[in-house]
Amino acid sequence: MTRPNNPRRVGFLPEVIYFKPAGVRMAGLEEVILGNDELEAIRLKDLLGMSQDEAAKEMHISQPTFHRLVLTARQKIADAFVNGKAVRIDGGNICVGEDFSQACHWRKRWGCKAKALCDDNTGEITIRTKGGTIMNIAITSTDGTLEGMVDERFGRSRKIIVYNKEKDSFDVIDNTVNMNSPQGAGIQTAQNVAKTLAQVVISGHLGPNAFRVLQAAGIEAYSASSMTVKEALTKLNEGSLSKMASADVKGHW
Repeated sequence: MTRPNNPRRVGFLPEVIYFKPAGVRMAGLEEVILGNDELEAIRLKDLLGMSQDEAAKEMHISQPTFHRLVLTARQKIADAFVNGKAVRIDGGNICVGEDFSQACHWRKRWGCKAKALCDDNTGEITIRTKGGTIMNIAITSTDGTLEGMVDERFGRSRKIIVYNKEKDSFDVIDNTVNMNSPQGAGIQTAQNVAKTLAQVVISGHLGPNAFRVLQAAGIEAYSASSMTVKEALTKLNEGSLSKMASADVKGHW
C-alpha cells in the first residue's frame, strides 16, 4: 500500500497561471503542467536564493523531496522552453500554513488569491499599506535608536529598526547573528526584513544577493549615509532620499 504524501506548505499562489509561446495558436499547443508545490520549490531555491535545507524546512518537507521537486520543475520548464510548449500552473499537493500572511510578503501585490486563505487561517491579516501609505520601514542601525546612525552595512548591520509610520513607533531586531556570519548574511537579513512586512528598506549600501531578495519581495531600497535614523526617516518622508536601482557594493561587503 502506497503511503500518501504529506501536503507541501506554500507561501505564494500566483495570479498569472498560464504562459504560452508568442505567435503560436492555442489549437494543438502542447501544455506542461507545473504544480504549485514545484513552483514554490523553484521560487525558494532559484529566486530567493535559499539553501536546500532552509527551503525544505519552509515547505515542511524532507530535503530529498525538495530536491526532487526542484528537479522536476526545472525539467518541465526546460521542456516548455526548448520544445515550444505552454506552461500551466495548477494542482500540486499543497497546504497553506498559519503564517501564510507572513509568507505573502514575497509578493509585490496584495490583492491576490492568497488573501482569503490568510483570512481563513489566522482570522486577521497584517497589511503593509493603508490607502497607499507606507506603513513599515526597515532601517539598518548601529545601536537600535532613532538618534543613532544608520548602519552603512545591510547584511552585517548591528540592528534593524522597523518603524511603523501610522503608530509612530518602532521595534528593534538584533542582527548580531548575521553580523558575524561568514556568508549569506545579506540574504538572511533580507528574508528577516521581509518577514516584518516592511515595504521600504533604508541602508547605507546593499550587496547583489540582498538586493535580489528585497526586489523579489517587492521591497524598495533607499540609500542613506552619514545620518541618523531619524534624519533618514525625515528625508524619506520629504522624498529626498535616493532610491536604489541596483546593488551598489559587491557581495560580502
